[in-house]
Amino acid sequence: MIPTLLLGAALAVPIQADLHLDTPTQLHRKDLPLDAPSGLEGGLAQLRAGGTNLAVEVLWPPRNVDHRAHTFKLLERLEAEDARLDGIALARSPDQARRIADQGGIAYVLALEGAHGLGEDWQATLDELQGRGLVILGLTWSMSNDFAGSSGDAGGGLTEAGRALVAHARTQGLLLDLSHASTATTLEVCRGAPAPVIASHSNAAALRSHARNLSDEEIRCIAATGGVIGLNFHAPFVGGSRDVSAVADHADHIARIGGHGAVALGSDYDGLITTPEGLADASAIPALWQELRRRGWTEQQLAGIRGENFLRAWSGALAAARPR
Repeated sequence: MIPTLLLGAALAVPIQADLHLDTPTQLHRKDLPLDAPSGLEGGLAQLRAGGTNLAVEVLWPPRNVDHRAHTFKLLERLEAEDARLDGIALARSPDQARRIADQGGIAYVLALEGAHGLGEDWQATLDELQGRGLVILGLTWSMSNDFAGSSGDAGGGLTEAGRALVAHARTQGLLLDLSHASTATTLEVCRGAPAPVIASHSNAAALRSHARNLSDEEIRCIAATGGVIGLNFHAPFVGGSRDVSAVADHADHIARIGGHGAVALGSDYDGLITTPEGLADASAIPALWQELRRRGWTEQQLAGIRGENFLRAWSGALAAARPR
C-alpha cells in the first residue's frame, strides 16, 4: 500500500531488484511482520537500507504439506502485510514497479517456487494466482514433479503436462523460472523460446560445481532468450572464498558467457541460506556493486544487474503473450 503523501511527481528512482526472497516463508515460520526490526534477512528495514525497491516475494510449498493450501497460506500472509503497511505495493508490470519506486515505495512481485504448488487442477490454480498478481512461475523445486525434472534429484525433462503448462504460462505473459530445474528441462524450455526465461537464483557451475548451478551451455541458452540469471548468495553455491568477491566472480563469469545483459540479482535471502561474508542481509548489497565497480563494470552495466536487465526480460515475456 502506497500512502497518498508519496503520490507526487515521478522521481526516476533507479531500480534495484532482488529476484528471489523467501521472506514469506519466514513470516509464516517465525510469525513475524514484514517490518520486524530483526529476524529477517529481507525484511523492509533491510531492503530499504540496501536500496532494494523491487522485491520478488516467493511462495514456496515445502515437501510435507498440502502444497496448494500452503501456497495460498503464504500469499494471504503477504497480502495482509501489504494491506497493513505503507510504502509497499504489488506490481503486476514493469511500469507499475517503476511507478511504485518513483513514489518512494517498494514494489513486490509474486513468484511461485515449484509447480507442485498448483495442485491437481493446475490451470485453475494458476489462473487464480495470476489474478492475484503472480508474475513468475518456477517449474520445479528440489524434487521433480508432474511437470518437470529437478536438478535436486537428477530428473528428466518436461512431461506432457509440463509442456502444456509452459505453453499456457507463455500465453499469459508469465516469466518461466528455471532455477532448480534439471539440465534437460532448462534446455528444452529455453531453446527456441518465444519469450525470455529466467533462472532467478542460480550461479555458474564452471566456478562452483553444484547441481544447483548452471553450465555454460545453460547460461548461453537462457541469455539467448533475452532472459537473466540472478546471482544466488547461498555460500555452498558460491564456493571459493564465500564472500562478496566470490559472488562477483560469478557475475563476471555469467557476463563473459552470456553477456552483461544476462546478469541479475537473486539473493535467496530468508531461504535458510548460509550467507557469504560481507552479505549478511539485504542491507549489505551495495558492497557487491562496489566490488563490481572496482572490477571495471560500467554504470550502465551496473544498472543492468541492479534491475534493468530483469525489467527488460519481464517486458519481453508480457510482449510475447497471446490470447488463449
